[in-house]
Amino acid sequence: MTPVQEKVQKVSLKKLHYAIMTDETTEEHGEVKTLTMPIELTLTPNFSEATFDAGDRVVANEVQLDTITIAGQVADLPTEVQADWYGHKLSDEKGLIMNANDTPNYLAIGFESGSKLVWLYKAKFKPTEESNATKKKGETAFKQSGFTGEAIPLEDGTLKYTVRTDDVGVTVNATTFFATVKKPTVTPAP
Repeated sequence: MTPVQEKVQKVSLKKLHYAIMTDETTEEHGEVKTLTMPIELTLTPNFSEATFDAGDRVVANEVQLDTITIAGQVADLPTEVQADWYGHKLSDEKGLIMNANDTPNYLAIGFESGSKLVWLYKAKFKPTEESNATKKKGETAFKQSGFTGEAIPLEDGTLKYTVRTDDVGVTVNATTFFATVKKPTVTPAP
C-alpha cells in the first residue's frame, strides 16, 4: 500500500477573480478582473442520485455532480462589478441602473485559498439582501456585500479546476493561473 502525502491547509481567501463569458458557444471569456477584499466564499456541490432496487435490496446506485452553489461576502462590490455580474447598465453619470429586464452574465469565477488556485467556469450570480441602518453615536460598524449563484458545467462537463501550488511538479502560480481563465490541459495516453 502506497501512502498518500497529506498537507495541512490553512484558512485563507486572498483574492476573487472573475471574467465575463463573452461567447457561450465557444465558451470564451473576456478580461480577468480582481476583487482584493473577499471575506468568505462557500461552494456547495449539488448531486443527482438514483438507486435501483431489485430482490428486496439495492443493486445499483448512481451519483452525478450537477452544479455547484456559490455563496460569498466581499468588503465591497463596486458599481462596475455589479454591472458585470448582474447585467445592470451604467448611466452617463456612472450610476447603476437596475431594470426588471436585466439578465445576469455568465462568469468564470476564480479564487486563491492558501495553496489552492481555483476556477469555476460558468456561473451566474444574484445579490443578497441589502440592509441599511443609521449610525449610532460612539459606534463604528462595517457593511459587507453578499452574493449567491450557481455554477453549471461547460459543454464537456467541466465545472471546476483546482491546482495546489504545493503539489510536486506544479509550475503555475497565482499570477500565471489568473492572467486568463485557465482551462485544464490533459495529454492523451499513448
